Amino acid sequence: MNNTTYPAFLLPIFILSLLLLSVTSLTVNADDSYKDDSYTKGNKVHFSITESQNVANNRITLTFNRVAEGISPQAVANEINLKMQAAIRALKAYPEIITQTNQYNIRPIYKKQVISHWRGQQSLVLSIENKPGLIAILTKIQPYLAYQSMQFGISDSVKKQVMAQLTDKAIQSYRKQAQRIANNFQASSFRILETRINNANGYTPQPRYARSEMAMMSSDMAAPAVKVGQSKLNVTITGTLLLTP
Repeated sequence: MNNTTYPAFLLPIFILSLLLLSVTSLTVNADDSYKDDSYTKGNKVHFSITESQNVANNRITLTFNRVAEGISPQAVANEINLKMQAAIRALKAYPEIITQTNQYNIRPIYKKQVISHWRGQQSLVLSIENKPGLIAILTKIQPYLAYQSMQFGISDSVKKQVMAQLTDKAIQSYRKQAQRIANNFQASSFRILETRINNANGYTPQPRYARSEMAMMSSDMAAPAVKVGQSKLNVTITGTLLLTP
């Protein structure tokens, strides 16, 4: 008989080791019992559904710019700044219009490897909710800036509302499609293993570009007729179905 004795401080460590071994054994046994073949046994079917809706564009994005030339970069910058400031002042009467300036650059123009003059430009982008008569603001800034392009789209609030409705509709169609597949395969039961909802594609804005005669429109001319059209919103759901024979 081994009469070897161990220090008292080792006894708690020994007991803790036995407890950890017991818990590990129970965990392994539980995992083995959970891995039932019935969970993955059957026919896997990958499928998808898409719900779409055409929505009237309710937002217009207009782009204007000012191009200037001069004997010095300071002269070019001064002309651009004065015209841009005048255009922005003309828009103060329309607080609902979102304005943004961008693409400001001034560069030298060379002739026979010598700077002959300077050229610069700056763009002004307006985002406008489509309301009757609001497009007439085009004539307010035409004396200062040249019209470049027009693009139609859907406002964030309308898009959020429509996408929520489309998602609800897509989920219902997805569940019905899963049931339909199971019925056609004559499965005794089915389980949806995976589902992915994709609504990040949103929509494709519709660009419209200026014609040369429109770019020359003066302040005393009538605003152009605009047909904003529609954009398509989509929600696609993909998933994996497990059919049990």
